[in-house]
Amino acid sequence: MEQQQQQVSQEVVQQYNKLKMEYSELLRTSMDIEEEKRENQLVIETIKNLETERRCWRLVGGVLVERTLGEVLNSLKENVESFEKTGVNFSTALKNKEKQLLDFENTHNLRPNRDNFGKKDDGTKKNTGVLA
Repeated sequence: MEQQQQQVSQEVVQQYNKLKMEYSELLRTSMDIEEEKRENQLVIETIKNLETERRCWRLVGGVLVERTLGEVLNSLKENVESFEKTGVNFSTALKNKEKQLLDFENTHNLRPNRDNFGKKDDGTKKNTGVLA
């Protein structure tokens, strides 16, 4: 009986860890998408006031391709729009996974360690300083 209980609790922990990993993956991917979007926006801001017929080179799939600035600018704007749409999709998936994770915690009475927020200081820390 006790062995079955241990096995069930191990399965619950494994499922919980799997959910946490999936959540972490979604979060990391979402952050990567946001970073790519910011980088593209930065490039757009940098080149938007230049002549549109100016030659420029863009790295596409590891190959430098010569194009006009206007073509590159349009392509970058399309990329930003695509990143925004993808970001919204990942944000929704992230919220759903977070809800699923919280529901799982509540269903199985799990109390995960939450980054030590809200814990009171027990007074054992001593004041230290640095003299310069």
